Amino acid sequence: MTQPTHLLPDEDVHAAMRAMSGYIDITTEDFREIYTLAHEHAVKRLFGQMDVPHLMRRDLSALQPEQTLTAAAEQMALMHAHTLPVIDADGRVLGDVSEWNFLQGYGADTFFFLVFRLMAHDQRFVDYCNRTHVGEVMTRPATVLLEDGSFVDIARAFHAVEEKRLPVVDAENRLIGVVLRRDFLQQFHLEDWL
Repeated sequence: MTQPTHLLPDEDVHAAMRAMSGYIDITTEDFREIYTLAHEHAVKRLFGQMDVPHLMRRDLSALQPEQTLTAAAEQMALMHAHTLPVIDADGRVLGDVSEWNFLQGYGADTFFFLVFRLMAHDQRFVDYCNRTHVGEVMTRPATVLLEDGSFVDIARAFHAVEEKRLPVVDAENRLIGVVLRRDFLQQFHLEDWL
């Protein structure tokens, strides 16, 4: 990761060189090269373990499109997962199902709205879950991470969606693991960097 030269104009280089105590015999280009190498080193030191290969769990829990929402809810509850990818028979990620998909299927925008409606023990929700298949409600396409994804890829993906886990796929979109938002955020403990 090279520091773009437009972020380090010559006037900043000259000011930094003047601020150094003592005499140094280097050119502006030498200083810029040192700065670029130091920047790359710092980025690797701070974020080197924050890429997909280091954060991925080999959790291959996934849903199939033909599962009912009842079965999906049970599986998600057992996994303590708010979102699970939906895969085909070859393990390719087709989409994902989250709590939001359940809420939307029942005409609710929030969890509390759903709870309010279910307080009346509405049999319609149970019927809906028993007759509806995952493939009918899943979000397409799923937001996925490639297995060699970087820190920036993870940050962008979690910024783009509100999911707590993102599936990791190979070059053929086959599920190979998962990155949890909590694992990613735990890497920001400053005491680990010092």
